[in-house]
Amino acid sequence: MSRSLAKKLAQVKPGTLYAGVDLALEWNYTMVITERAQILARFRFPHDRAGYDYFYQRLATLQERQQAPAVWVGMEPTNYFWKLLAADLEQHPAWPYRLVNPYTVKRRREGDQLDNAKDDPRDAFTIADLLRTGKYTETRLLQGGYAELRQYASLHAGLEQDLTRCKNRLHELTGQLFPELREVFQDVAGLTAQALWRRGAAATAIRALEEEQFLQQVREHFQGQRLQVTKLRVAYDRAGHSVGLVAGCQALQRGLMNAVAQLQILDQQEQQVRREFTDCFLALPQAPYMLSVPSLGLLTAATILAEVGDPRHYSRIGQWVKLAGIQPVPNTSGRKSRSQTPMSRKGRPRLRKALYFAVLRLVQGDPHFAQAYQYYQQRDQNPLTKMQALGVLMNKLLRLLWALTKQQTFYHPDSALAITAD
Repeated sequence: MSRSLAKKLAQVKPGTLYAGVDLALEWNYTMVITERAQILARFRFPHDRAGYDYFYQRLATLQERQQAPAVWVGMEPTNYFWKLLAADLEQHPAWPYRLVNPYTVKRRREGDQLDNAKDDPRDAFTIADLLRTGKYTETRLLQGGYAELRQYASLHAGLEQDLTRCKNRLHELTGQLFPELREVFQDVAGLTAQALWRRGAAATAIRALEEEQFLQQVREHFQGQRLQVTKLRVAYDRAGHSVGLVAGCQALQRGLMNAVAQLQILDQQEQQVRREFTDCFLALPQAPYMLSVPSLGLLTAATILAEVGDPRHYSRIGQWVKLAGIQPVPNTSGRKSRSQTPMSRKGRPRLRKALYFAVLRLVQGDPHFAQAYQYYQQRDQNPLTKMQALGVLMNKLLRLLWALTKQQTFYHPDSALAITAD
């Protein structure tokens, strides 16, 4: 038995009951079992005040009937449903709750029942049984500024994805109307390019105009300070012998103009959310210590803290490393090993992405990270590849940020001595 599992089981008093809740949009199915996995009750309740009160009433009745010292509640972090119940449970400390991993629930259920059957009672029982055997996490809801920061991080990431999809749509439509234009305007978000999109970028429509007439129409849609006239003249010249589509041109141009309008709206929303996101980060006590690290950008630092959450919820750096999914894990069987330094990649992907791009900048802008990056690739014993060295530095950066925020101190070149340690 692992030390962490033994510690979890030691927290539970003999006779404790376990309530597994399978969350859903309308009805939550609950299964209550004893420490010997005996089923005591099964019932449903909705996501409303009356439903939650009924849930607590049933738990209290069962606890009194069984003379149990406590009733623990377990659930999967499913969609946003778990946040509703968890937030209410935190107002009722008599009912401690824990989270179980959805992947673990799936594998445990499939292992217990080879027919792969799935329904609410099976899931509720599996959740309760995992809770009974200590297979849970002690995750808690974020509060205050940390909760706001996490929501801003999710909102900003969603807007970035929407912007990427919109730009890809622009590339697709432009490729049909005027494929040679990609050689002239590589940035579809540029102000001159957007002015061209607004007037319609079909090659067949452009070559029907005189050059000065074409420039005047683009200028009327331009919303910047300096129009790139030279590139527009090149575009006009390319339109004369373009292979862009003629059939369906009008509908494609309408789609292009709609995509440009959507891109402008999304860009404004992203800038507004970015400002509010970074302002929220700067209001937190950890911000100045994290930003003292050279080359660590404001948005990157905000994303890292948003994904980690309140540092007071953690007792050791290993929890941060595991949360990021960058800890090395064994992947061997007999004499075979799939990787010398495998990374788990089981944590929060946005945190891992933020650390990766932060390290890319640090190896270029910070001499200590640059020295460590070269050292790991050139050392005599077990030299690492470029990607492996970056993975090690991601771990080092997270440990550095842990030390700065926990000790409430600013980055100093002496702080980087630990980075170059083997």
